[in-house]
Amino acid sequence: MRRSAALVVDANPTARMTVAGQLRALGFSSITQVGRIADARREIERHPFDVVVCGDNFPRGGSGQALLDDLRRSGLLPFGTVFILITDEATYLKVAEAAESSVDSYIVRPYSAGSLYDRIEQAQRRKVALWDIHRALEEGRHDDAVELCLQRFASRGPQWLQAARWGAEILLRLGRLGQAQALFQSIWDADPKPWALLGVARCQLDDGAPAAAEQTLRQLLELHPDDPDALDVLARVQTELGQFTQALDSLERALEATPLAIGRQQRLGMLAFLIGNRDKAVELLQRAATLGLDSKMFDAESLVLLAIAAYERDDADELQRHRAELHKRAAADPDDARLQRFVQLADALQRAQTGHALDDDVARWHDDAATPGFTMEAACNLLAALAALTHRGQLAPQPALVERVGLRWVTSKAMGELLASAARHHTPYAEQLRQCETTMVQRIEAALRRVGDGDPVMGLAELVTLAQQTYNARAVESAWLVLQRHRNQLPNGERWHQQVTTLRAAYGTARHRAALGDPRLRPAGGIALGPLDRRPLPPRPDQPA
Repeated sequence: MRRSAALVVDANPTARMTVAGQLRALGFSSITQVGRIADARREIERHPFDVVVCGDNFPRGGSGQALLDDLRRSGLLPFGTVFILITDEATYLKVAEAAESSVDSYIVRPYSAGSLYDRIEQAQRRKVALWDIHRALEEGRHDDAVELCLQRFASRGPQWLQAARWGAEILLRLGRLGQAQALFQSIWDADPKPWALLGVARCQLDDGAPAAAEQTLRQLLELHPDDPDALDVLARVQTELGQFTQALDSLERALEATPLAIGRQQRLGMLAFLIGNRDKAVELLQRAATLGLDSKMFDAESLVLLAIAAYERDDADELQRHRAELHKRAAADPDDARLQRFVQLADALQRAQTGHALDDDVARWHDDAATPGFTMEAACNLLAALAALTHRGQLAPQPALVERVGLRWVTSKAMGELLASAARHHTPYAEQLRQCETTMVQRIEAALRRVGDGDPVMGLAELVTLAQQTYNARAVESAWLVLQRHRNQLPNGERWHQQVTTLRAAYGTARHRAALGDPRLRPAGGIALGPLDRRPLPPRPDQPA
């Protein structure tokens, strides 16, 4: 530590001097003190620091976690820098946000200098042990990072368990699900941590085996009945299986175990909204907004659903409040396409409420429904809004738009029911969506029968045409399977391969799964992985896109 430089960030001069004195007593040779978030960012941009000790609250705005998020997002905080957050309280929300931000250590006042020393030393040892793996990740050498993790795990070297967890998470993020599952299973066999078996279930779910994932989760919950992460993933499994009531029960159990968890309140509220329990949904989503509207754990999707509910109740003031908050968030992050979509939907509801036509909105929705970025979440939001608008007579029926959304997203009977439930305010839409599921099943099965009857060329052609017309992931994946099994029998096999691969990259199951809430947030049981989590910064005006 005698060769280390530290930055102390705290709005309180007395607290700042106390921390600086403690660090000086520990032997730090260089200590810089600042009292504002903006000054801290400026110092970190200009000078390297080995340790940053930061207070949590700043009267002029901002927080220690907000500073850390900003530094990580912009890539200004080196992996080797230890970031320690000091706070006056340890509420569930603050601890959860600290975990989401990957704070190196979290200290509650009062604390001793010895405790601060121990936290710094532990964090530095951990970073040194994982440095080579992180560097490989930072340089985009994912295979090298995985190999280093596997070597550390096999040799039981320093931080072997954490290295193995990193390796499994990297494989999972890269879509190498079989390898990720095998590594999680090996970790569980070596040291049965709940997150390892949960990782096995996550891999099974992402690999299209929800029944196997459910069995794995039942095994985990027998050992740890109140594990909230396991219950979160179980709710995902049950949603994919169409067991919506059971999914609600699982989320309620998770929330009982962590009653102040904003993310879980929102997920429970979102699912309640989609299956038609508006009163319960509004209560949960409003409570989440009251607890932490400014928290990084709060998801703007809640504001969209509250805006739709307000429109359904003809509550113009509440609709305007949610719309204004969405505009504020979108203005702060103009490159977030998800936020922009939320704003456009809330604007359309407000225009309809004031008697304006929605012709331009309908045209934009029709185009948007064909883009790769149009998620299951966007589909459910749009269908709920369309049903409300049509039910109130402020929009003419839109069967073509509903069919386009339905044919794309009815990838299973369960998803068809979820879409129909989202549109339940207008019964013809719900019935139309159920018919979309029947239509897709019939057309895919007809194409597969051609393949089974010995005509893989025509069968594949029908599946590819269907996928190009509907962007349905089930049609895309069916075409991929036919291609894999019959590629040697196909003329122009390379052209078919290129065509299906392009469709799969944009519209396949790996990219388009049902999810409650922002999929960019840390998944239940997952960990932050630095470079793999960082959203690319938009290009500067003087740089090519």
